[in-house]
Amino acid sequence: MADGRDTALPRSHPDGDGPFAQLRSEPLTRRSVLLAGAGAAFSTFAAGAGRARAEPLRKIPFGAAIQSEFLDSDPLYGPAFLRYCDLVMPMNELKFDQIHPERDVWRFEPADRLVELALSNGKLSRGTCHVWWGSTPAWVEAITSEREAERVLVEHIERVGDRYRGKLTGWDVVNEPLAYDPREEGPLRDTHWLRVLGPRHIPLALSTTARVDPQARIVVNDYDLEFEGPLYDARRSVMIDLLRQLQDGGVRVDGLGIQGHLYGDRTIDKDALEAFHRTLDEMGIELLVTELDVINRESPPDPESMDALAYDLVDDFLDGVFAHKPPAMVVTWGLTDRYSWIPDVMPRYDGTPHRPLPLTADYAEKNWLHLLQRRLAAGR
Repeated sequence: MADGRDTALPRSHPDGDGPFAQLRSEPLTRRSVLLAGAGAAFSTFAAGAGRARAEPLRKIPFGAAIQSEFLDSDPLYGPAFLRYCDLVMPMNELKFDQIHPERDVWRFEPADRLVELALSNGKLSRGTCHVWWGSTPAWVEAITSEREAERVLVEHIERVGDRYRGKLTGWDVVNEPLAYDPREEGPLRDTHWLRVLGPRHIPLALSTTARVDPQARIVVNDYDLEFEGPLYDARRSVMIDLLRQLQDGGVRVDGLGIQGHLYGDRTIDKDALEAFHRTLDEMGIELLVTELDVINRESPPDPESMDALAYDLVDDFLDGVFAHKPPAMVVTWGLTDRYSWIPDVMPRYDGTPHRPLPLTADYAEKNWLHLLQRRLAAGR
């Protein structure tokens, strides 16, 4: 998830014993290391069952992530989402630390407002996310008991999932489970959930979400799955291994979310994306684009050059994503350059403003918005 991410894309280098050390001890080709012993407890959830099927407003729905704090301060903000989007989803308001910041505190109002904004205006909405290393509140980080951690995770998903059951097309249930470089760190990211519950926290979260809201699309979400190079080959390979193990254990996974944070100095691997999508399709898993934006720190600072680079990156990315078949949806991580995580976390080297999203800071349309609209309307 982009917001709040460290600029270095933090890596984990665990030492000593524990579940992560065990994961590191096996080669990546051994799929059993990812979720060893986790499958049997979740065999009742058949892969692919009960997917939500909402009628799209175009051949492929276009959506964007919205933030509640700007609805009142900016009169142009909310209407822009209603004008351009088929799907309007809370960016942060459904994350664990935002909706459940203290053990006995639940804060539903911001998420309720955004979901109601979408549904009352005939739009779709979706949820992100129940498990993410970047949204684990301090009170959860203090839990050391495996039994208590399991109870807290299940109760959180049950309460949140029940509140929004039938209102969301699906959930990014587990976000960014992979280690940044699985060649060096082992397959899974070192998180509090992994340290306390081990790898089984992944099927536990997925299966609980599916039980609470059987019609929701159950999605695993991650970043850096679209680029060219050995690192990204490894990330794609380990993701497929993880998804296969979940299915082998009878755990339902309906979709894989590829975030789509595109970088100006990285090349989109169209052939690898096509092959990756084909493999997912053979497994019965849909591909979703969940957080599309452009991180450009290298180009000349004039808007024309920046927007031309963004157009080319998005065009290449869509070529790769569509090569096998259309994705289930495309969602941008925000809608207007006025509000984006990128300038704070990854400022341009020359200090000029970023232009990461399909609308300018003044809500003017960019060419890559038109590109998206054409591709999604045509479904190819």
